Amino acid sequence: MSEYYRPSTKAEAVGLLGKYGKDLLVVNGGTDAVLSIVEGKVQPKAIMQVSQLPDFHRIWRDGGFLHIGGGVTFRELMESEEVAPYHGLMEALGHLASPAIRVIGTAAGNLCTAAPAADCAAMLYALKASVVLESAKGERVVDLADFYDTASSYKTVMEGDELLTEIRVPVLDKGEGTGYCRLSRRKAQDIAKVIIGVRLALSNGVISSCSVALGALNATLVHGTETEKAVVGMSGDKAIEYVRNSWPVEARLHKSYFTEYKKSVVCAAVARAFEKALENAGGNV
Repeated sequence: MSEYYRPSTKAEAVGLLGKYGKDLLVVNGGTDAVLSIVEGKVQPKAIMQVSQLPDFHRIWRDGGFLHIGGGVTFRELMESEEVAPYHGLMEALGHLASPAIRVIGTAAGNLCTAAPAADCAAMLYALKASVVLESAKGERVVDLADFYDTASSYKTVMEGDELLTEIRVPVLDKGEGTGYCRLSRRKAQDIAKVIIGVRLALSNGVISSCSVALGALNATLVHGTETEKAVVGMSGDKAIEYVRNSWPVEARLHKSYFTEYKKSVVCAAVARAFEKALENAGGNV
């Protein structure tokens, strides 16, 4: 039988991680952790609940960032006035799982699971978010672009003694907009077959910066780097025409039942995410 801990401070939590390392299962919302235990995928020596830690449910702005505590649930994000301007993220959250799951599931857990088809994580990736990892040795901030182990799915660079305590998202500047598109067999409670997240900025009628996240297409989330470079300097209409007719080279599809379907819809999905981001950015000019 596993030991069970419910620490009251972050210091106590990272101390337990230092003691048990990877033998300690961290439970936040628990939607993935409980399933892993039931299916016998993990047999931890100890279980630690962290959702009650101080500031873990706090959302605030400071220092040019939107800060999201490590225990903030999807529903708390959806109800936050601070998160509302991030239209792409709000749409991603609306597609995520079911209302019941959104009450307890967390953004931090979505990131740590490291699934290649994670709605919230994909949009945070497009938003150029970073995560704060704390251990007994101190704190480090890791960009999401460097957070995932690119060799395989469901792995991150987190050490066994580290706890994800915060997500940081750069605030939206004037002229910036976000867009999200997901394709799946059903509208709700289905794993996406294609996820596209976009964050871009308009300046004097042309795109001045762009970030594109590609989800459910590779072993991990990736940036559409070539697309990001290509559209800078283009008008919105020209950019949409470009992405509609240009395969994102970073999308390296593995052989599966859905490969041909994905080949036929990816460019249209990227174009739709761009359309939403451009519309959003136009409203912020």
